[in-house]
Amino acid sequence: MTHSRRSFLIGVPVVAAAAVVATSTPAMATPAHQSPIAIRSRSAVDDPKLPALVVDYPDHVKLHVHYVRHDMNNPAGCTIRGPEETIQADVPADTAAIHLAGARYELLQFHFHTRSEHVLDGHHYSLEQHYVHRGPQGQTLVIALFLTHGGRGGTPQDAVLHTLPQECGTDRDITVNLKNSLPADLSTFRYTGSLTTAPYTEGVSWLILRQHHAVTDATVHGFEDLFPKGNARKLQPLNNRTVRYRRQR
Repeated sequence: MTHSRRSFLIGVPVVAAAAVVATSTPAMATPAHQSPIAIRSRSAVDDPKLPALVVDYPDHVKLHVHYVRHDMNNPAGCTIRGPEETIQADVPADTAAIHLAGARYELLQFHFHTRSEHVLDGHHYSLEQHYVHRGPQGQTLVIALFLTHGGRGGTPQDAVLHTLPQECGTDRDITVNLKNSLPADLSTFRYTGSLTTAPYTEGVSWLILRQHHAVTDATVHGFEDLFPKGNARKLQPLNNRTVRYRRQR
């Protein structure tokens, strides 16, 4: 996930606790709360009191699709696939958003990873799409959607990834029905983690959609061919965090 802004807890603002360090006693290290993680649905806490996810994505939006390089100043990067590089679609300002508990989180961009960064019940999916949002106080919220083989085509994901921009190549502008990019079932696993690319900033709110989305085999294979070694970060320890589940069908 390639966005580094301030973040927020699932549904409610984060209040940072002040760290008090005694001069005579070494401070204890705080366990890292990093992403991605392995999610087990049986271990997730069912929490119907979590705010419902309200999606306000338009059915007609122009996206700027481009290749994201890890080191823009290194010409050799044009021939080397970095593990933190991806294909990204930028969304025009004030075009799309989601709402949680009455607060608006603007969609800035979405991008893709292979294989999936998160694992659900021991299963890695072919692709994982990250919708990166900014909250009213600069918080970062990411909706993650698993993408699988076997689709018949016609999805916004198929349209965006149909012609992949090459590294150091030409960008694309494309108009899609963004509303159709999410499944009807908006049930989510929710936890607080981090960016999955440097600097791995913590405090990011993750909403992992349980329902996957099917895209064509050509879409999956095209992205896998572009990143033959993958572009996903390895799994991180849960470190006593609680994953909560909000059913929303």
